[in-house]
Amino acid sequence: MELISLAYDVYVPNDMEENANPIILLHGLFWNKYMYRDLGKAICNETKRKVYCLDLRNHGESASSEECDSYLMAEDVKMFLRDHNLEKVVFITHSFSSTIAYLIALDIPHAIEKMVVIDHPPFTDHTKKNFEENVYPQFAAQSRFLKTLDPHMTLAQAKQKILDLAKMGTKSQKFFLTKVAYDLDKKNGKFQWKTDHQFLIDRYREGGFWSTPRGSSDHEILFIRSKDSPRLTDTKFEAVLKHNPNAKLVDFEDTTHLLMFEKAEEFVKTVSQFLAGKH
Repeated sequence: MELISLAYDVYVPNDMEENANPIILLHGLFWNKYMYRDLGKAICNETKRKVYCLDLRNHGESASSEECDSYLMAEDVKMFLRDHNLEKVVFITHSFSSTIAYLIALDIPHAIEKMVVIDHPPFTDHTKKNFEENVYPQFAAQSRFLKTLDPHMTLAQAKQKILDLAKMGTKSQKFFLTKVAYDLDKKNGKFQWKTDHQFLIDRYREGGFWSTPRGSSDHEILFIRSKDSPRLTDTKFEAVLKHNPNAKLVDFEDTTHLLMFEKAEEFVKTVSQFLAGKH
């Protein structure tokens, strides 16, 4: 098992709270640390804690490997904690990375202070329905962009075209298109993605990111979901409570799966209150 040294950004507040445990921010499938720059800085300044934003293996600036699953990703993050002498941390996770953090919490519970889980249960719902409704559409939407780009354009021109489209969209569309522009690359006259999305979607289909639900946790876990989220329904949260008695649930109205970007100020305030024991 070959582990990967993960790429990361770190934000340090000027008036860091003494002895406060750092925060580890993990992105979802197809995403990267670049998209969390503003949010990471805001969380850092509000909580007075150091914030690390990581790129998981096969994402962003981290190395890629043919071996890629939730367990290996969890081991990569555990190595990151060791390499940076992080004895106890707070995890903030979005979507499928919630499973990665939860696996770590089960394996080394003493290393986790609290967790914030965004719009996702502890373990990925590896069903055909979830794949078709919640996973594949993002892959398909980004793939369509390659077909709309004029191959005669330079990489800079193509990125600018996408960013211009972003200005006309909703908040969630803006963040998605900004991600698309960041991910875009051009080699041998052809546009492609820096992150191999086809490999990731194939691994997902094969069950590479599915982990057998197991264990229980006494950690304080705050689940934040979009109202009426298909990923974390009331029934699913009731199941979560059976194994996580200290879990809490907060709904964000008028949001989508990207609620932490759509209502960033509210999200940062909610996280800060939770870490301060006021939620």
